[in-house]
Amino acid sequence: MRKSSNLFFLLRPYWKYGKIYSIVTLFVSIVIAPITSIANVLFFQHIVDAVADSKSFETVLTIICYYAIVLLSVMIIHSAYENLYKERKMTEINQKLNLEIYQNVLKTDYRYFDSPEFYNNYTWAIKDYAGKSSDAFNLSIDMLRSISVMTAMISLLLVMGPGIILITVFQMLIMTLFEIRRNKLNIKKREQIVPLERKLNYVHRIFYQKEYAADIKATNIKDYLFDMYRDNGNSKINVIKRFAGKFLVWKYAQGFLDIIYNVGIMGYISYGLLVSGRLTGVGSFMSLMSANGQLVVAFRGLFGFISQTNNLNLYADKIRLFFNTQSTIEISSENSNSCVENIAGSPFALNLENISFSYDNSAFALHNINISVKPGEKIAIVGENGAGKTTLVKLLLRLYEPTEGRILYNQIPMEKYNLMELRNKIGVAFQATNIYALPLSSNLKLYADASDKSLEQVIKNIGLSEILSKSLGHLKTELTREFYENGIMLSGGEIQKIGIARIMLQQFGLVVLDEPSAALDPIAEYDLTKIIYDQANKSTTILIAHRLSMVRNADCIYVINNGALCEKGTHDELINAKSVYYNMFTKQSENYIET
Repeated sequence: MRKSSNLFFLLRPYWKYGKIYSIVTLFVSIVIAPITSIANVLFFQHIVDAVADSKSFETVLTIICYYAIVLLSVMIIHSAYENLYKERKMTEINQKLNLEIYQNVLKTDYRYFDSPEFYNNYTWAIKDYAGKSSDAFNLSIDMLRSISVMTAMISLLLVMGPGIILITVFQMLIMTLFEIRRNKLNIKKREQIVPLERKLNYVHRIFYQKEYAADIKATNIKDYLFDMYRDNGNSKINVIKRFAGKFLVWKYAQGFLDIIYNVGIMGYISYGLLVSGRLTGVGSFMSLMSANGQLVVAFRGLFGFISQTNNLNLYADKIRLFFNTQSTIEISSENSNSCVENIAGSPFALNLENISFSYDNSAFALHNINISVKPGEKIAIVGENGAGKTTLVKLLLRLYEPTEGRILYNQIPMEKYNLMELRNKIGVAFQATNIYALPLSSNLKLYADASDKSLEQVIKNIGLSEILSKSLGHLKTELTREFYENGIMLSGGEIQKIGIARIMLQQFGLVVLDEPSAALDPIAEYDLTKIIYDQANKSTTILIAHRLSMVRNADCIYVINNGALCEKGTHDELINAKSVYYNMFTKQSENYIET
């Protein structure tokens, strides 16, 4: 049952995305293909017998012409199918199948991206799902074609040489057992190699991507990467070595069985011609050998279906682990009430009530965080690196669930909202801004569409105009040079400005700025600070900051230390308290004075 279920799992994309293609392929395979097999057996026999019996050249030529017409007709149909239809439809199906993987990733809880086991399953899916689904489809078609050809050949051999059928069936049974054993070995080998290949691909990616080039040339990171590559490469080679001998034994066994089988078939046919007299004519010998060859191919397709199904079943088990990943946040939110009226068109009220959180296999934790923000307020959350500021951002987006406590938007618990709709109302400029190999306009419009006029105004306001002027670019010029030599290359500060510009194109209920000035110079930081505070009451704003020069004018500053909220107040109140915030601000001020 499990094997059948797994096979249907792999075949499902072809029935879902290519019903007509499946039907056409079925027709070509089980109707057209046997015609060639029958023609090869019967026409070949008639041609050889005609020549051996000294028939006229015209008679032989007539048989040959009929033979050629049959083969030509089959070739025209099959070639048209292969070249005009098959590749295009296969590409379409594989594209839709890969989109399924990407869409499943969107439905997978963020916490799984911390798991190496999840990434191993993801690797099986992304590398093998399309290929193995194609294998399953082709295998099923091959099986049906094999049954069609086998039926035709058995009909001929029952009359001419029934013993060939018994010999072939016996040989195929043994070969199938061999194949099943070898497939199990192959899966064990893949299980050991996949984690090693992930690490090898990681090193490959580091050397490939431009952002790592300077580090590789200027630091010793290359030595560590070379060590990683050599260690895991050697481990992969050792795995291959461990399995090589076992695979060789099975290969020798299969080869020996093939030789014994061919000797037996030739002996059986020769006995029928030379001893028993049951067969007559050279054509009979040739047609039996041809029919036997066709029967072997058909039987291999049929018995190969059994062994290859076992192989596909083992792959499907791995791939299904990825699709069966149990997500609670993303899936449950699809069935939540949208509460659109509570998040539409106005700044959010936000409450974090007794929030605690800890990562799996980590000593880090947030403890009993309480934060209350009125609509339109601008608050700051500050603390040293690793204090838990960015973790709070992930909780606000419901990428993680709090271990304890709850988060409320407009007095409604977060889990009551449709998550996609809620996230669309939260604009986040992450500390590590991602730039994509897309036009500048597309990089800016990640949250919503906008007119070119709006984009140009935001570019001007945020101080990005110089990007276009120095690069001779425009809104349609691609960022990065991944695909085009005239792509715009950005500095760290410019990349951060792109992230901030994205959230200035739309009205959000909540805006979260995670270390928005980390890569900016003091002048750019000043200009950005002015822009943020000039947006008063348009959105509720949370400013996550390590550098405190940006937070002085916040309505309230929350200070996190070692995962706990240790003090809150305005800038002046916290300075007067002369506690954690005061010490942080004083030290940073001294650094600026020294500079």
